[in-house]
Amino acid sequence: MPSLAEAKMQIMRTLYLSIISLFVLSTYAVAGDSDFEIHCVPKQVDQTTHKASDGGANHTQEHWAYDISIENKTFKDLTGLDVRYVIFLTREKLGQKAAPAPEQQKGSFSIDLLKSHDKRTFPTDSVELKKSNLVGNWIYTSGGRPNAQDALVGLGIHIYQNGQLIAEFANPPNLAHEKWE
Repeated sequence: MPSLAEAKMQIMRTLYLSIISLFVLSTYAVAGDSDFEIHCVPKQVDQTTHKASDGGANHTQEHWAYDISIENKTFKDLTGLDVRYVIFLTREKLGQKAAPAPEQQKGSFSIDLLKSHDKRTFPTDSVELKKSNLVGNWIYTSGGRPNAQDALVGLGIHIYQNGQLIAEFANPPNLAHEKWE
């Protein structure tokens, strides 16, 4: 049976190792989804319209981007963040019957330092959306669509630190399960 002094020494070693382990774990802990507050807002950047005469097609080109705001909800500064995003959209073609084609546009930006409880906002690259419609009472004899309009579907975001995924976000949330091409 160990002496009282040896028992105290064993308790002190165990306590010391527990404190060291806790320190090491807290030093290398990574952020999670709840450690960030992420918002995204689509905004129209510009628009160009070309009007046609009867029998032609009007064409409108719009450029859209998202403003992404990221807030660090932790009590420590985060460094070396790599934010990757994908904008999901659909494309319709004038005169075709096919369903709108899904498309993705990827982008990224880096955040060198995001201080504790600091919020930063970044714009995505813009995407071009087109709208077309036949002018007058014209139709396609094939039954193709006389109006076509591309549409934004949403945005997916992955945040990496040192190459490790630490947070995900999708708006709408069902896009979180979509594969990024």
